[in-house]
Amino acid sequence: MRVLVTGALGFIGAALVPALEAAGYGVRGVGRGAGSLADWRQADLTRPASLAGVCADCEAVIHLAGVAHTRAAGADHRAVTVEGTRALLAEARAAGVARFVFVSSIKAECARDEYADSRRAAEELVRAAGLPSCAIVRPALVYGPGMRGNLDRLLRLADQPWPLPIPRGLARRSLVHRDDLVRVLVALLPRHASTGTYTVTDGTPYTAREIYDALRAALRRPPVRAALPTGAVTALARFGDAVTRWTGRACPWDTRALAPLIESCVSTDDGVWKTLGMAPRYSLMQAVADRAAAARAGGGFS
Repeated sequence: MRVLVTGALGFIGAALVPALEAAGYGVRGVGRGAGSLADWRQADLTRPASLAGVCADCEAVIHLAGVAHTRAAGADHRAVTVEGTRALLAEARAAGVARFVFVSSIKAECARDEYADSRRAAEELVRAAGLPSCAIVRPALVYGPGMRGNLDRLLRLADQPWPLPIPRGLARRSLVHRDDLVRVLVALLPRHASTGTYTVTDGTPYTAREIYDALRAALRRPPVRAALPTGAVTALARFGDAVTRWTGRACPWDTRALAPLIESCVSTDDGVWKTLGMAPRYSLMQAVADRAAAARAGGGFS
């Protein structure tokens, strides 16, 4: 089976492609830049003409590509996540693709913003596409080697000598290790009967303070004793919102910037693990320890 993977150069794609090859699949990568795969197509989801024929001779598609940053402009989310998915689905139908796996986000079930709206809209397009078999995968916040974004920023902050008195009672987030998500995607691929929506987590929700304390411990930094009142972060976010409205420019302390701390996004759905007869292999604490050890061995964070 030949599998088309969009976003093959991204954080998840970089691990998914070799896992698919190890499982015996032929892989065609798709991305905006040049790729190292023997079967590579340079294409842009916002330019439908560039996708012409991209699914030819492929039996399956794993659609990873999208706007990852939740603070991107709404127009970007619509152009890439919604209209880009629409164009890719048209190519998949024309090529007779049998299996389409769309990697959405857990935010689709627990957030109301432009990012989540675009994910829900793309999911509806997939469900209505009329393809023989499709699956929608909603991963929680993905962590692992090479991670970027909020988790890695928090890791770097935890490595500072001065501690942050992050409140203990803030929102909880579900997470999943990249390698566990990749295992799910590879296992779902041949299961054409598994048509549905699957949330993927490592089974343990965490608060920002729990994550920060674990990072400090892994980095061998002294534990943090103090904690700000829970309401302090909410008050700071409201102040940031007011500054954003007054200046017309995003404040680093507005609600969107502090969303990882003040907005919960948790799922206890373990249906995909039961369906596949598997269980998560990784915990955040293990991944944190591995990342910290690599940083110490390399003389710091690259």
